[in-house]
Amino acid sequence: MSDPDASVVVPARDEGRRLERTLESLAAQTFDGRLEVIVVASGARTVAVARARSIVDQVVIDDRQEGPGPARNRGSSAADGEVLLFTDADTVVPPSWVRRHCRHYATPDVVGVGGPLRPLEDGLRHRVLFRLLSDWWYRACWPVGFVQQPGCNCSVRRTAFEAVDGFDDSLGFLEDTDLSLRLRREGTLVYDHACPVDTSNRRQERVGYMRLCWIYLVGYLEYVLPGRSPTREYF
Repeated sequence: MSDPDASVVVPARDEGRRLERTLESLAAQTFDGRLEVIVVASGARTVAVARARSIVDQVVIDDRQEGPGPARNRGSSAADGEVLLFTDADTVVPPSWVRRHCRHYATPDVVGVGGPLRPLEDGLRHRVLFRLLSDWWYRACWPVGFVQQPGCNCSVRRTAFEAVDGFDDSLGFLEDTDLSLRLRREGTLVYDHACPVDTSNRRQERVGYMRLCWIYLVGYLEYVLPGRSPTREYF
């Protein structure tokens, strides 16, 4: 069997029920090439769900549970695709998701693609705030060089990913932003505003939008200050 054209890596920590929806959406992809799906799983229920789904090619047991960056790196090490796509186990991707990401790599200097997030759970407040914080914010930041591929809706060209040594394992927070900024030296990153994914807003419900914005602001400042590193952890 030939190597896959694209590999999707899904880190999943104690996400059995939610992971089922994610895998169903990956099984519905309209991608014409060969697709590989790798789940980096921890928790008995999560592992069982991943192993039971025919769409999953490999289940990597995440017994270390060190966070999203290390989990994505472990999945990428097991992947064979020329394009690596990342989403989360509480996220549902549209049928055209893989195809839309991969089409950008027909342009040789493109090394990464990101897209907006929408709330998986309904509600006007969530729709408005997600549009503001997970779409318009990106649209404003990317043209000035502050590129941020969200971890649950991003892809990279394998050669560029390997050239920058993947995600920084030491970061438990903003590891996706850090990867995006390091990828800039390898080529062009594209923001595809017409390629959204639906992701859980449970973090926003638990923490609150205002507090979450403050946490991210502090994280950004810690990231850019010499000798500092974002200290929050979210998985």
